[in-house]
Amino acid sequence: MNKRILRKIFWATALVLLLSVVVCFLVIYGITYFSKHDFIEENMSAYNERIENAGNIEELEDAVGSGEGLMYIGVLSSDGTLVISNRELEEENIPVKDSEFIQKVKEKGTVNRLEKMYSGSQSMLIVYVAIENPALDDNGFVVVAYGMDMNFNDGYFWLAVTCCIAGWLIIAAIAYAIFTNYIKDEVIPLEKIQIMLENFNKGNYKPVKYEAKYTEINKMVDNINEAAQKLSDTVTDLKYEQSKTKFIIENVAQGIIALNKQNKILISNDVVAEIFDMGANIVGVPIDYLIKDEKVLSAVYTAVEKGENVMAGEIAVADNYYRVDCRIVGDEMFDEFKDIKYFVLITDVTSEANLAKMRSEFFFNASHELKSPLTAIMGFSELLSNPDLSDENRAKCAADIHESSKRMATLIEKMITLGKLDSAQYAEKHTEDVDLRKTCEDVLKRLKIIADSIGVKMTCEGEATIKADSNQMFTLVSNLVSNAIKYNKENGKVTVKLSETDDSVTISVSDTGIGIAKKDLPHLCERFYRVNSAHSKTSLDSNGLGLAIVKQIVDDYNAELKIDSVVGKGSEFTIIFKR
Repeated sequence: MNKRILRKIFWATALVLLLSVVVCFLVIYGITYFSKHDFIEENMSAYNERIENAGNIEELEDAVGSGEGLMYIGVLSSDGTLVISNRELEEENIPVKDSEFIQKVKEKGTVNRLEKMYSGSQSMLIVYVAIENPALDDNGFVVVAYGMDMNFNDGYFWLAVTCCIAGWLIIAAIAYAIFTNYIKDEVIPLEKIQIMLENFNKGNYKPVKYEAKYTEINKMVDNINEAAQKLSDTVTDLKYEQSKTKFIIENVAQGIIALNKQNKILISNDVVAEIFDMGANIVGVPIDYLIKDEKVLSAVYTAVEKGENVMAGEIAVADNYYRVDCRIVGDEMFDEFKDIKYFVLITDVTSEANLAKMRSEFFFNASHELKSPLTAIMGFSELLSNPDLSDENRAKCAADIHESSKRMATLIEKMITLGKLDSAQYAEKHTEDVDLRKTCEDVLKRLKIIADSIGVKMTCEGEATIKADSNQMFTLVSNLVSNAIKYNKENGKVTVKLSETDDSVTISVSDTGIGIAKKDLPHLCERFYRVNSAHSKTSLDSNGLGLAIVKQIVDDYNAELKIDSVVGKGSEFTIIFKR
């Protein structure tokens, strides 16, 4: 900016200098013109009188004089012919040969003109004067031309011109120096202000610190700095609020969509893009492009039309379920965002849906499992009431009733255990240092009779101690070992291995049984899911809850369950507890 202004001042000063020189010449020329004109007027009166009184050419010659004088004097007839002059002139240099001009001079009395007098010479100032003299011209008058050289050949003229130019050069230099100093003193704060305003456009609101000579400029800088500070504070607050809002929107578990009157998306968060597997920018996309359920869409459109907040329904996307809520934007909200008509909130309810489904299936399967032994008990009880029943059949019915009761008790016990694990009853479980070696030996001792019935050998290897609930650890090992016995082969083997490190405790139960097909592995821990029990070699009935209980305990301790199985060779269940 400084250089540009200095450049402009330089050219302005140069132009002023040029104009000054022109004015100088005009002034000097004017002074010269009027001084010569005055000189002519002062001297021509004497000549006018003598020419007016001349009675012939001889007297006219005497009046005009001969040779070079102070000024040129020529006498013209009424037709413009040169009669006589005090200088020898060539024909082509005679100034006037026009009778009309002579008449004009006669009418006006005096006419001033600048004309060439000598070939190649500068102009002369010539004053034409009409003089009455019938003796010299038939028309009764002659015109006398008085001329003075305007060639500016005298030294005084050039001295004056030189002094004038020198003076104007000095003035221009002084003016340039003054303006340059002014620019340095006063344009610098303007440059600072310009830089500050440019920084404003770039988002930098840093104030300018500069003291100028003039109070007005300092006030201007102070006002701009104050505005910059307020703007900076406002932008900072807006950025904070924007970041806070964005953080909340992007980290909330719900999908949030803002729509206009045309049902097109104006705003959406990342959760929406993840749910519908869409790109990050879905602005302008109609809502029906995301939600295909006509019933839900109809509920949304009806709610918008009536201006009511409603739960529009649930939609399924892939394997997940989502609840769709419609929230109308009131007139008092989003005053500066009139395009937003309503919000659609999408909440993941997959876990609730799966839990409801699981409960439904659980009660269905539980009632089914309880129905069989209960039916048996009712049937055998009815037979016992028959007085004609033999003692042998009566004893058999009593034994079947007892067996069915045990089956029901086992099923109910496991259902109660699962219920406790599902509820908050174990949220504050009693933890202690549990000797897993002793727990495993207690389990093996309890199941020894069943294992011996099919010749299955059970062993426990290793040592480990864990901080846990002892009853849960017993239940966990008992279910794994009973399953290993149940689906083992005659004269098979069940091995329990314990190990521990600084970071983890591992319980591994392996068998040499029938193994598990790959298609069954993903469903093993589902409640009431049972692999074909026809291959079971024990009296233990499978109710499909044992591994579900194991999985629940594993999850309760944030542990890891691994299952490796080969059909016909056996299975291994490994649980890793992190310390």
